[in-house]
Amino acid sequence: MLSGALRRNAAAILVATCSFAAVACAGDGAREVVAVGADSSTESIVLAEIYSQALARTGTDTTVLTGLDTPTADLDAARIAVLPARNGSLLDRWNPSAAARAPEDVVAAVNAALPQGLSVSDAADGTDLRPRLLITEDLATRADLRTVTALTPRCHELTVGYTELPGLALTPAGPDLVADCAFAATIHYPDTEALRNALRDGQIQVGIVNGPPAGENPADLITLDDEDYALRTQNILALHRTGIFDRRQTKKLNYVAGELTTEELIVLITQVESGADPAAVARTWLDDHGL
Repeated sequence: MLSGALRRNAAAILVATCSFAAVACAGDGAREVVAVGADSSTESIVLAEIYSQALARTGTDTTVLTGLDTPTADLDAARIAVLPARNGSLLDRWNPSAAARAPEDVVAAVNAALPQGLSVSDAADGTDLRPRLLITEDLATRADLRTVTALTPRCHELTVGYTELPGLALTPAGPDLVADCAFAATIHYPDTEALRNALRDGQIQVGIVNGPPAGENPADLITLDDEDYALRTQNILALHRTGIFDRRQTKKLNYVAGELTTEELIVLITQVESGADPAAVARTWLDDHGL
């Protein structure tokens, strides 16, 4: 027979499990709580608050768990129920050799690659978080380079630098980031200013910024057009456990996808990076969009 202390510990573990992963615990009277997970990036934390509060407005009990080191593994193990994600990054994880790069193709490929027990919301078509490729205006004019597609035949001649924008989830600048492109060498820079200076000084010929540009480029630099999606699309969606949501809850997640845009997400991330409370920022955004 279990001692009183052991019984109390077992009960605590059961309640924690129920709170963490949307497990039904009718036997001990606890309500179901949907745990929305996030890694340590501001992007992930803001989106987790948006999804959590959106679900809460359907009457769902929710909680947000941030700073997870392996959030996808936590979702696989049902320790969390929902995780903000980018569809391109999910495809890179589950089927990196997939040819799909444009939004509609990536949506189909992600659905085909989903592990058993996982589902996704609609992708937010208004979000475009692909990395951006920068070159100098001088190189663009001399070599007639205005698109990523025009650049790819010359990748093997060029050195690329990359950097991350504060607050955004990381898209690794790996060898397959740009289709049919293998750069001669890759250098990391601590911030966009260092990368821009390296472009101007000729240390690198191409710069990769992890996400949409922060404001307009200086006049001497341009962002290459990528209408052909040489870089795989990166649209925001909610990755979640299969079968845990009813029609109303699913629609709420899809409503978020229909309203979210790159520009607004960057504003929300900037606000939190400047010290605003993620929950308050998410609440204001949901209110503004009638969600």
